[in-house]
Amino acid sequence: MMQSGRTPLESGNEWETVPPIGRVLRASTAGFVIGCQVQQLSEPSFGCLVKAQPVDEREVVFGLIYNMDVADDPLVRRIVLAESPREEVINDQRQNRLLPIEMSVLAVGYCLNGRFYHGLPPRPPLNLDPIHLCHDAAELVRFTDRLGYLRLILRAADMGVPVDQLLVAHVQDVFRLRGHDVEWATGVINEVIELLRSDYDTLVPVLEALGEALPGLAGVPDMMGGF
Repeated sequence: MMQSGRTPLESGNEWETVPPIGRVLRASTAGFVIGCQVQQLSEPSFGCLVKAQPVDEREVVFGLIYNMDVADDPLVRRIVLAESPREEVINDQRQNRLLPIEMSVLAVGYCLNGRFYHGLPPRPPLNLDPIHLCHDAAELVRFTDRLGYLRLILRAADMGVPVDQLLVAHVQDVFRLRGHDVEWATGVINEVIELLRSDYDTLVPVLEALGEALPGLAGVPDMMGGF
């Protein structure tokens, strides 16, 4: 197992004290949808590793956010038609939406009886289970040290998941949370090459996207990618 690099996170059961980023709206074995308020959007982002944390003895389900949907409602449609809506009206609508903001999550693993598994969970989470970001250092490192969950990302194209962009966003996020762990990032690239060696058409754009996100794997922690 790869050793973790420096991490800016503190270990501990953060879910016991940190408010959830939302709750499960609906779920299936393959994933679930989170419902949240506007003020809960400051931390979750595309590619983040999250967990459905039940309050009973059911398994914790881990997944990656792959889509965020801000739906309209009748009030929004009326405000949009206004020539110059007042700022307080816009703010009030955002803070008191009639519909939740939805975040779609791809299931990539679970924890049962203290053991972690990469694969689809035996059961989906239930409605209203709280969702937390995986920002506990020990938990994040333990889940991502082994890379078997990457195959679930690469096989999710048929579900409408933007596989290459999701993979890049997730790797970039975990790379940062693991304290710019070069060994881990290099292992990810090697694993992707192995998983996609028979699918050259997918491998090339994925490697190009990873190369842009993690250019050269040198000069850390200044290496932010982008242009």
